[in-house]
Amino acid sequence: MVSLKRIAADLGVSYTLVSKVLSGRLGTTGVSPKTRDAIIKKAKELDYTPNRLAVALKAGRKGAVGIFLHHIGSPGSDGSDRLLRGLAEGLEQSGLRMWLRFFRTDEGFMVACDTHLKREVDGLIVAGAHHPGLMPKFRDLERQNVPVVSIFNEMPASSRKVLTNVEINYERQGFLATEHLLKQGCRRLACFSTIDTRTAGFLRAHQEARIKVDPRLLIDTLSFHLEDGKSSLARLLKSAVPFDGIVCQSDAQANGAINELVRQGIKVPEAVKVTGIDNSPVAEDCIVPITSVTSEMKRAGLKAVEILLQKINGHSARSAVIEPSLYLRSSSGGEKSRYADLCDLE
Repeated sequence: MVSLKRIAADLGVSYTLVSKVLSGRLGTTGVSPKTRDAIIKKAKELDYTPNRLAVALKAGRKGAVGIFLHHIGSPGSDGSDRLLRGLAEGLEQSGLRMWLRFFRTDEGFMVACDTHLKREVDGLIVAGAHHPGLMPKFRDLERQNVPVVSIFNEMPASSRKVLTNVEINYERQGFLATEHLLKQGCRRLACFSTIDTRTAGFLRAHQEARIKVDPRLLIDTLSFHLEDGKSSLARLLKSAVPFDGIVCQSDAQANGAINELVRQGIKVPEAVKVTGIDNSPVAEDCIVPITSVTSEMKRAGLKAVEILLQKINGHSARSAVIEPSLYLRSSSGGEKSRYADLCDLE
């Protein structure tokens, strides 16, 4: 990286003068137009880029952002990993350091978010599982000029009034998976329902296609794990209600359902088509690769950094919703994904 000292040495002027010219902070310092133009020209020739961390420190900032993460996703979904990659990439592009803490409870957050916090960071990004009990703390931090941005899904309206938030369009995730299977010819789709908003997308896709939903095919499922997919599939088979496709709400669920279907001698996708959500390594590694809707956690991390920087710089900032995409694989009769490295998909 080209330094101010290199520019100063090449032109035979002082480092201080180069710094003042390029920062636009000459003040009462006198400089001839010829020298000023020469400094600016040399900086362009050498492709000089200011050290953003140094600029932040000179402005009285700490040059660091606090990241508080409550782990999200089922085993194998790598949602938290993708989120951290997005956050790290966004902060690196901005020349800022990451001050990382993990927490699982309100108490754990309060311990990590102590009185030393304001001396170490310019703002906070809180991500993962939503903690309604922490809303008063987030209000207090913002009153103390510590901007906060959250990455929470399924937040109640009361929390949305407090936080500038980044979230994934869960309803769209359910819609895209369902719409795809309906277009593939499925007419009796089951839904392993864990999150109401994803199930709402399932219902909307049927409504737009003018296809009725058999309520017996809505299977309430407690969690996103592989075992939940297996147990939900067992309940579905035991009910003897006919079905030709399953919209699962995670790749782990879909993996469990597919394993059980294959064990029962039911062919996927010929007899039953299946979709998942997360577009995780689990989707590619399943015995029948899973058509899946993206979680978009990396993009959420990048967007959260962008919004936090707006707030740190004193600008107004708005919450954002990230739209997912569908990746086709064998489980729905679609083409197998050409992407080998799932970590780069988002």
